[in-house]
Amino acid sequence: MVFGRGKLLFSVVALLVTGPVCFAQEDGVSFRIHHHYQSPRALGMGDAFVAVANDYSAIFYNPAGLARRTDGQINLSFGLGATPKFADISKDIQDAQNTPGSDADKQEALMEVINENAGNSYGLRVEAPSGLWVRPNWGIAVIPMDLSVQMDFHNQVGPAINTTVYADTTLAYAYARDFDWIQNSRFSMGVTGKFVNRGYFSKPVTLMEAAADPNLVKKEDLQEGYTVDADIGMLWTPNIPSEGWLSWLSLAKPTFGAVVRNVGELGFGQSLKLLNDVKTAAPEKLYRVLDVGTRWEYPELWIFSGRGTLDVRDIGHPLFSVRKGLHVGFEFDWTVASWWKGHYNVGLNQGYFTAGLGAQLTWFNLDLVTYAEDVGPYGHPVESRTYMARFNMDF
Repeated sequence: MVFGRGKLLFSVVALLVTGPVCFAQEDGVSFRIHHHYQSPRALGMGDAFVAVANDYSAIFYNPAGLARRTDGQINLSFGLGATPKFADISKDIQDAQNTPGSDADKQEALMEVINENAGNSYGLRVEAPSGLWVRPNWGIAVIPMDLSVQMDFHNQVGPAINTTVYADTTLAYAYARDFDWIQNSRFSMGVTGKFVNRGYFSKPVTLMEAAADPNLVKKEDLQEGYTVDADIGMLWTPNIPSEGWLSWLSLAKPTFGAVVRNVGELGFGQSLKLLNDVKTAAPEKLYRVLDVGTRWEYPELWIFSGRGTLDVRDIGHPLFSVRKGLHVGFEFDWTVASWWKGHYNVGLNQGYFTAGLGAQLTWFNLDLVTYAEDVGPYGHPVESRTYMARFNMDF
């Protein structure tokens, strides 16, 4: 892996808490809650998708949604997202590392870059070409590489770039079905079993290290391991009578959802050595967390429909707080024909505005989204805004 030189390349493309926890993950320098799969449609609506889960991404957001599918969908996609100045800051680092003269001259140039960006966070997310196939009651997913990079600049103890990298390969199978446990309602449950191979780096890169080596992160720096785990989800839609004092609720079709993620929380104890052929310490684990949410449908009007959503996610994560856990979204669908449709989304993700749009014409689908995450420690929010595009083919 090579990091710097203006670009980043990879060689291979119970659960409720009693209060907030205000420390970072073990052996890491990031205060960001990392989600190992994210949908641009969901991100546009504040990443509040637990009780929606009505497309291919249900495999990872809530597998119970597969029980409610009436047809199949194959999604082939690749995506790219970054903070607006990620390329610029990478070039600034490269230029400083290439400063003529001694190591002291390079360190001085790098110190200037770090001081100018102190307190700022920059990120990059790249999803290699991936495939998800869902049918009524089941689905499979193959994601060869989901790469996430975060750089936080600071000079509190000494000039450094806190750098965190996730490189995840994921294979998943999901199954869901309806149950008649609750009369006069629809109750669905599903489970997603997943294999995840993770490459991971989360350390401060000091001024001297950055000046001595143009590659801030190399492949041999990665911690690597694999794990097998599962998510268990549910959806409940109560049957509300169309007559009586609650009849207005029947139009909204309220649905409630919950997902327990990474129920095993087994960690990455074994390594296939796909990224780093030297045995290293295990990467950061997939944390066992609880997501809960609800959705409310709008009345249909001409070619438009939509929904409002509210989620509380990542309950039980070491970095959970009310701010980081709260997700709110609104979606507006439009359908001209089965081969020409789209959506507009707005929301609030971890206290920051999100917006997105998607349009499908026959097999081709484009998703665009802007969203932000809180990457600061508890009580000190720091915004990291990303602009993302995903190019899809849907069959």
